[in-house]
Amino acid sequence: MPRVQDYTTVIDRALDGCDAVLVVIGSGWHAAATPQGTPRLFEADDYVRLELSRALHRNVPVIPVLVGGASLPAATELPDDLQGLVHRQALVLHDETWHQDVEGLLRSLRGQTAVPARPRRRWLIPAGVAAALIVLVGLGVAAGWWGPGSGGGSGAGDQVGSEAGVLSCAPPKGQGWSPITLNNDPTGTENLSNGSLVFTVKDAHWRGRGGKWQVILATSMENATSEAAYHGDWRYSSLVVGQREFKATCFASTPNLVTSRTVGDALIGFEVSCKPDGYIQLIVENESARISVTDDTLEPGTC
Repeated sequence: MPRVQDYTTVIDRALDGCDAVLVVIGSGWHAAATPQGTPRLFEADDYVRLELSRALHRNVPVIPVLVGGASLPAATELPDDLQGLVHRQALVLHDETWHQDVEGLLRSLRGQTAVPARPRRRWLIPAGVAAALIVLVGLGVAAGWWGPGSGGGSGAGDQVGSEAGVLSCAPPKGQGWSPITLNNDPTGTENLSNGSLVFTVKDAHWRGRGGKWQVILATSMENATSEAAYHGDWRYSSLVVGQREFKATCFASTPNLVTSRTVGDALIGFEVSCKPDGYIQLIVENESARISVTDDTLEPGTC
């Protein structure tokens, strides 16, 4: 089955479990073009168009969120299946009042009256409200908890295919991050009917935060198949630390769609309750491969 079919299944699964869809729009997003100069949103298989079109045709609130001075496009600037976006009430997040505006957005999602709030250092979807975050072309969004400093970081503008609740990773820069010594050959292969996908852990860091630990892996996916394959967070089942499995909490890939015989890069982050020392494994999609991130002769860390 073509891998793009897998991706549309992921979109539908995320939308089935969400209460609201936030369409985060930066300036110039609808003008983004393919290498051939065609507007990306008019490409039938463009992932942003697929996500947004499927969201608009479901019984779920779709909320345009405008950032960086962006405005909603005119209906004539969008393909037919996306024109419903212009009829949705948009919310604006201003740079100078970012934290207060985000708090107001979260209160609206909870069904509460928006009131001024004191600044916060991270943006989290509130408990009880699952949201499929659609990040449109040309915009990077990262939660401050995963950012390089206070209150933010640079994410990946082409983030897609993530399960609801998975945010965009930022590189592990700034104070507090410690390197993880990698295994000599931290690779794993997923064998498919038309070839294989080869995953490699290129770098790894951890830091302690609030009684837990954050782990960020820099990975690559070599597409040794005959067709393009999406590089999404669902490719990575879990990280095993202290003999416990932990699901991804942030992800960013560049590019998202890896063409045949090329390599794509990604950052994937995990929040773990065990200190990330000793033997660590990364489990690739559907248990197809287990990558020894650290030396496999080490004992598992304690938890």
